[in-house]
Amino acid sequence: MARRSSSRIPVRAPSRTPDRREPSRAPRPQAAGLRPYESFEATFLGHPEGAGGFLRLAGARKGPGMDLLVDWRDARGAIHGDRVVAEVCGEGWDGRLKARVLEIKGRGEVPLPGTLQKQPWGWRVVPLEPRLPQVITVPPTDLAEDGELVSVKLEADPEAKQLRGTVVARLGKKTDLKIENKLTAALFNLRTAFPDAVMRELAPFPTAITAEWMQGREDLREVLTCTVDPPTAKDFDDAISLEVLPRSEGGGWLLGVHIADVSHYVVEGGPLDEEARLRGTSVYFPDEAIPMIPDRLSGDLCSLREGVDRLTMTAWMTISPELEVVETRISESVIRSAKRLTYDEVKEACIDLSTRKRAELGDRLCALLDESLVLSRRLTEIRLGRGAMNLDTEEAEFIFDAEGRPVDARRYPRHDAHRMIEEFMLLANETVAQFFTRKKIPTIYRIHDEPDPLKLEIFAEVARTFGLLKPKETPTPEHLNAMLDKIRGGPLEAMINTLLLRSLKRAEYSAENIGHAGLALQDYLHFTSPIRRYPDLIVHRLLRKVLRGERLPEALQSHLAVLAKGASDAEQKATEAERENDKWKACLLMKGRTGQRFNGRIQGFSAKVVFITLDAPFVEVGVPLAALGGNFWIDEHRTKATGLRGTVVLTIGDAVEVEITTVDEDLRRISAWVTEAKAQDAHGKVFQFVPTLAAPATLREGDLEKPRRGRSQTPETRARREAAPKGRPPKKARETAGKRREASPKPPKGSVRGVGKRKGR
Repeated sequence: MARRSSSRIPVRAPSRTPDRREPSRAPRPQAAGLRPYESFEATFLGHPEGAGGFLRLAGARKGPGMDLLVDWRDARGAIHGDRVVAEVCGEGWDGRLKARVLEIKGRGEVPLPGTLQKQPWGWRVVPLEPRLPQVITVPPTDLAEDGELVSVKLEADPEAKQLRGTVVARLGKKTDLKIENKLTAALFNLRTAFPDAVMRELAPFPTAITAEWMQGREDLREVLTCTVDPPTAKDFDDAISLEVLPRSEGGGWLLGVHIADVSHYVVEGGPLDEEARLRGTSVYFPDEAIPMIPDRLSGDLCSLREGVDRLTMTAWMTISPELEVVETRISESVIRSAKRLTYDEVKEACIDLSTRKRAELGDRLCALLDESLVLSRRLTEIRLGRGAMNLDTEEAEFIFDAEGRPVDARRYPRHDAHRMIEEFMLLANETVAQFFTRKKIPTIYRIHDEPDPLKLEIFAEVARTFGLLKPKETPTPEHLNAMLDKIRGGPLEAMINTLLLRSLKRAEYSAENIGHAGLALQDYLHFTSPIRRYPDLIVHRLLRKVLRGERLPEALQSHLAVLAKGASDAEQKATEAERENDKWKACLLMKGRTGQRFNGRIQGFSAKVVFITLDAPFVEVGVPLAALGGNFWIDEHRTKATGLRGTVVLTIGDAVEVEITTVDEDLRRISAWVTEAKAQDAHGKVFQFVPTLAAPATLREGDLEKPRRGRSQTPETRARREAAPKGRPPKKARETAGKRREASPKPPKGSVRGVGKRKGR
């Protein structure tokens, strides 16, 4: 099934309100467990401007502040992707640990994509990775020609002064259709081809479900079931059924969620299982998918296609009229989906009440969908009432022409048909999680830790300045839901959604069940998408063992912990690849529109860039802060830019008009400058601001780096600055300071120690 938006945003209230007297300093990252001068192994991550970089500990989670800072003087010539031995050597001004490289163990083993170029002296490859600015010398190759895109494997010698490598594959030409998909896969080392051993394992499978496979299963082929998916979906891994219980039996509903039984086909420990584990998840680009399992299963035998028998795992939930799940049952089953529906078809028939569409679907199916919408809406009320939050995120949907080129981008429409399926899947996932918890059987849970109280309080302070929270109101789920309902569809929605997202932690997989704060649930896991997520496949496999009374393997808990960590890493990599591909598609869409003007709204700020989302097409562009003129600066919460000595204030959500200046496909960025903006003056009065272009409106390498809270934002530094003597220092002091500056080595442009060049990740 194609990916759906999930309710991964909501949070619970913090356990306590932070002391306002404490300095608003970012909490120490988990890497702070390292002791000074303690050596460790890590991966070196280069800086986009080529000065210094960061270290990611082996096996460490990704996240803000988790990587250690390395100054350009302490890198010892390490390049992006190197495996190094390093040690902690101090602490930065923001509490972040600093490290120095002691030894380079070896180069990265992942082939790098780049452009093959013929030079008078030989051949070279220019990498596409902006954090690896060095060119790579390669021997002549018959695999590709001058100007084509290739994959190159670096030589392992870290002592070599010149990077050398070997071309291992041709990726294509820049003009090839969908070349951006191949390059994205290469940049993120996504597995695209299935090994021969996997295809040999699939070869014996028949083209249809056999009678032998159905033995011992609950036969649900006469039960009315249907699938509801996006129109472009090819893998249908969930179907629903719903029966209204008679009032004589107490009333309520019997909800059935039927999920494709992928575990029947994927043998534990086999080549197919190993490949699915390494992939971890399917990756979805706007015009192409990289499946977790081959199409022979994902698009055929496991897909719940209309009118054919399919093996499933079914979660039955008996729901009382008071919306309580009074009984649950899980079974191995076989179904025959009556109809393959899209979300828009459900909307047309059961929300818009189209007579033509209802006649096409028939009375029985319309009755099922009508009742499903009624039940799902009530389930949403229950979910929000228990403390989950109702925060919808906007996604872009690209439109392609007949040849596959992007011609437009729009907001992905969401309505009650989407929410109906989401509510039923959430309930099924919770039901299966409770099944494991009750039986005290280990499994892989989907967890979401409580938000950091300090970050949530910072968000609350911003919300109070806009009058969205009362002075003494704490950011509880009830208050936040009321606030989100109030701003939905308004100019403040983008800003509040962005700030709230920043205050939340990321959901992940774990063998330890700490609950899901986002959904306000104690027990939750992923059960409903085994075609595209490996943890769901593991859950199905464990369910089968329990239902059949089979013995569980030894050391199951520790084994699941390893699988959960790998699945979380794979999910994060897939998310980053999908975002990068979306940027690439946006560049392809906008590359012929340089000089054109578009309306949009400010979406966010970094230290040097204003991010603007266009209304149509629905893509993001960046405006360098210097292009606004007037010496604009960003506030500590990154919600507004103030310039012209405080007389012009631009805020997230403000309407602007921009002109596209450059489109850089290689770096996946669209540059623009603001021609007109709805701004406020120092007294809050709205007026039309027409900037004077003060600098080239083209984004540079380091502009898009996400800023950390600067030195000037801490209370201690503010106090020091206020206590500092004003005016020009005496001549003697100036001369002494000048000598000190001359004695110290000058850092290169973009150095993490360079004045005014501090950057974070």
